[in-house]
Amino acid sequence: MKQIEKLWTWFQANEQEFNNALLLGINTDEVLAQFSKKLYAVSRRISFIVKVPNDEELPIIIVFTGGGYRKLFDKLIALEEMAPKLEMFRPQAFIKPLDNVEEVNLGLDDPIFFEDYEIKISDVRFNLLDFNIKTKQLKLTIYLPYYDELKDFEDLYDYLEMLLMEVLGEIKYKKHIKYFEVALLPEHHESLLPLVELQDYIDYLYTINSRKKPRTI
Repeated sequence: MKQIEKLWTWFQANEQEFNNALLLGINTDEVLAQFSKKLYAVSRRISFIVKVPNDEELPIIIVFTGGGYRKLFDKLIALEEMAPKLEMFRPQAFIKPLDNVEEVNLGLDDPIFFEDYEIKISDVRFNLLDFNIKTKQLKLTIYLPYYDELKDFEDLYDYLEMLLMEVLGEIKYKKHIKYFEVALLPEHHESLLPLVELQDYIDYLYTINSRKKPRTI
């Protein structure tokens, strides 16, 4: 926990510089490198995501994530709980499940940028390949716009893994997603399910496979 204290001591002393680096592009690489180095000292497997709200009156959220690995839970929680009072930022442990479902359903969700392309969660579809009743884990096909242009990028699967965590939350992602493959979103995709419905779909699979089988008399 000492390394967490050091991280927040540094951050509190450099909060304005961190804000300038994110919003104004001032010494961005240098400031983020310093923060990453101190987070690396806490754990090599913990990373962070910065979420800037549309409302300038709201704090910028720093999300600490361990990709759903249970062994990191205590450190992630401590990163949030041990944070000092900050003026411009709010720390958050774990990537949490999507909460603006209605906005996504209306296609009003903010795009996520990958290379030169903008992709919305509302534009992505999925289909079930397999469901293991015992482990409650799924194998999926993710249908992505611009896949032909993006398929050779090395970071594509890391990007999509993060997209799935944005929908499910990192804990549920780690628990339920065994594997996914990627394909181009077809022009006619009415039979495919919107990615935003993946949470409800998992809950549905739980329901149909937890029902008691009828007893034979």
